[in-house]
Amino acid sequence: MSLDLSAPQSDTPLQGIKVLELASVLAGPLVGTFLAELGASVVKVEHPKGGDVTRTWRSERESKEGPSAYYAAANGPKRILQLDLLSEQGQAALERELTDTDILLQNFKTSSLSKLGVDPKALALRHPRLIHLHLKGFMDAPERGGYDMVVQAETGFMSMNASPGSAPFRMPVALMDILAAHQMRSGVLLAMYEREKTGQGAYVETWLDASGFSALANRATEHLVAGQSPQALGALHPQIAPYGETFTCRCGHQVVTAIGNDRQFTKLCTLLNLEDMKTDSQWSTNPLRVQNRTLLFDMLAPAFARFEAQVLIDEAVKRGVPLGRLKSVSQALLSPTGKAMTAEFTLEGHPVKHVKQVAFQVHRNGSLTT
Repeated sequence: MSLDLSAPQSDTPLQGIKVLELASVLAGPLVGTFLAELGASVVKVEHPKGGDVTRTWRSERESKEGPSAYYAAANGPKRILQLDLLSEQGQAALERELTDTDILLQNFKTSSLSKLGVDPKALALRHPRLIHLHLKGFMDAPERGGYDMVVQAETGFMSMNASPGSAPFRMPVALMDILAAHQMRSGVLLAMYEREKTGQGAYVETWLDASGFSALANRATEHLVAGQSPQALGALHPQIAPYGETFTCRCGHQVVTAIGNDRQFTKLCTLLNLEDMKTDSQWSTNPLRVQNRTLLFDMLAPAFARFEAQVLIDEAVKRGVPLGRLKSVSQALLSPTGKAMTAEFTLEGHPVKHVKQVAFQVHRNGSLTT
């Protein structure tokens, strides 16, 4: 049996699991949507006055009718429950919801947990099977509010997200929130596995800044191993060339390169009918290409300009040359995968779409026929 991303909830593995989502904005709600797509029943708690702040986040071109695009991005098949957690009635309603809740998601400051009725120790005593996920901003400053933009700046991401000599840019998505959501998903699934073995719930902490640091990967080891601070290179890869260079084709569309080794470079030269470059010693190894990447770009650009982008991409795929056509988000979502990853549903009486959070399929052993 495989997990069909478009299957109804009755066919999904987390059916019967109840999630109580007290989180707002993006990271926590994305986790709630992820669990809902896997079949869990998700109850999202919002304050009666205003609700999740992202309800008001709209672009100038966006319709004022229905839920905002930002809110719709992170809130799919959920039941909305309006509660004032600072009131007696709200606390009583919260406790009723918790009696059969499996997973609690929240992103409150630590100092607010007791008055909001979600102190980890107290909850563990009252609900020993509860899995309690708590997203915080900073590992070393638990009372400091976590904001994606601030964390992008303080984890080093913004310093790299620029071209040489230009001012740094924020990532075009709330990347720290998205990274934290992935950490929370891993944490909750591990806690669910442990609960199956022990019968006990767990308190799982995640931090925006730690999630960002975990994703620095090879850029972090440039400092930790090589003792160098990564520099802003725009789209270019610091250790590989041509990797990240963008070329304009005859049709006006752009193509990006991801050449990772000498063999692929040789294939690229053949594809572009640049036979002389295959035997030129200054391009024979990756370190030499990195050293001379400006001249390399100047040599390759006229060759790319002789081709239609899609014709070149199609031939590159056949030959195993890693090239990609630069697409807008709107164009990308029209691709077969973009369409497969788009969910359509009704949110508060309005038809909306968003990108699915589940991007994997699970096949039981013996179920694959190809």
